[in-house]
Amino acid sequence: MKILIICSQIPMPDRASGDLRFYTLLKLIAELHQVTLCPFNLEEQHQKMGKAAIKGYIEQLENINICLGSIDVLTTLRHEQFDLVIFELYHYVRRYIDFVRFHQPQARVLIDSVDIHFNRFFSKAILTGKASDFEKAEIQKKQELAAYQQADLIIVVTEDDGLILNKEAPYTKIGLLPNIHRIPEFLDSHPPYNKLLFVGAFNHEPNVDAVLYFCGEIFPLLLEMNSNFTLEVIGPNPPEYVLALQSDKVFIRGFVESLDEYYRKAHISVAPLRFGAGMKGKIGEALSFGLPVVTTQVGAEGFGLSAGENILVSETALDFAESIFKLSQDNQLYKKLSTNGYHFIKANYSEESTRTKLLNLINQALLISPKRLSNPSKIKHWLQFNYNRYIGWRFQPI
Repeated sequence: MKILIICSQIPMPDRASGDLRFYTLLKLIAELHQVTLCPFNLEEQHQKMGKAAIKGYIEQLENINICLGSIDVLTTLRHEQFDLVIFELYHYVRRYIDFVRFHQPQARVLIDSVDIHFNRFFSKAILTGKASDFEKAEIQKKQELAAYQQADLIIVVTEDDGLILNKEAPYTKIGLLPNIHRIPEFLDSHPPYNKLLFVGAFNHEPNVDAVLYFCGEIFPLLLEMNSNFTLEVIGPNPPEYVLALQSDKVFIRGFVESLDEYYRKAHISVAPLRFGAGMKGKIGEALSFGLPVVTTQVGAEGFGLSAGENILVSETALDFAESIFKLSQDNQLYKKLSTNGYHFIKANYSEESTRTKLLNLINQALLISPKRLSNPSKIKHWLQFNYNRYIGWRFQPI
C-alpha cells in the first residue's frame, strides 16, 4: 500500500516527545507499507537548525525506508497515486485538503490529532480564568473541528480525546493510536532517592508553566523537608526566565543529545503540569526507564494509570512536595512504583503492543468511503492547476 504523510517538518525524535511519537509511527508503518513523507516547511527547518543537522534526521528516515516527496506536496500529489493520505496535524488540512481530494480521489484522508488542541486551550483558560484565554480556546475549537470535518478518519491518542470528539463532532469517524515507547532494560535504583528530573520541550507552553510552578511553589516546600534534593531540567529552547532558575539545586541543561544518561542517573521524574491535553510523552518515557513519576491529573490523563500503584498524583503544591518526599523515604513504595510503571508501559505502549493497533487502524481506514470534492471546487482547482502550468510560471521571480 502507498501512503503519503503531509507534515510541516522532518521529525527530530531527540528533541520533543511529539516528534518521537511521529518518528516511531513512521517506522511502524514503513515496516509493511511504502511511505512518502512531504515536509512543506523543510527550507525553514534548514534555516533554523542547519542543513547538516537536518541531513542527519533525513538519513534516519531513509534508514527506516521512508522516502521524501518530489519537490513539494502539490507536485507529489499530481505525479503519484496513494491509498492513504495522513496529515500529521490538523493545521495543514485547510491548505492542502482540496488538492488532495482533487488529485487523489481514491485516497482515504486521516488526521493524526496528537492531542485535541482546543481541550488544552480550555484547560489553560480554566486555570487562568482570563476571558482572553477562553476566546482563544473557542477560536481554536472552531478551526480544529472544521479541519476534522474534512477528513475520513481522525486518529486520537487517548479514549478521553475520542469521547471529546464524539461529543463535539459526532460526524467524525475516530481511530485510537496511543503514544509509542521503546522499552530499555530495567535497572534497579538505590537510595537515597533525591535526584529529580523534568523533561520537556520549551516551545510547548504547558512545560514552561510546569517548571516555573515547580521551582516557584513546590521545590521550596520540598527543600524544607530535605535540603539534599536537586532538579535537572532537560529540554530544548528554554526561555530566559527558565534559564534564570539555574542555581546550586536547579540545573537547566537545555537540549541534550541523549536522555538515557539522565534517566539512568535520576531517581524521580516530576511533571507538575497544570494544563494540557492528550497523552504526555514525558510520563510514558520516564516510566519506560523504571523511573517513578509524580504528576498531576493533567499529566496522568489518558494512560489508564492507577494512583498509588504505578504513579503518584498530586494537585496542590504542598501535596506534590509531600508525595516526592514520601517516595524518597519509602523504599518499598519506590520499588513498587518503579516496577509496576515499567511493566505497565511495556504491556500497553511498547512498539510491539502498538503494532497491532496500527494495523487495525489502517484496516479501519480502508473500509471507509473517501469524501468527495464538490464540482465547483474541482473546476476551481483544474483552472488553478492549468494556469500555474501554462501561464503563471512565467510571472514567477527567477
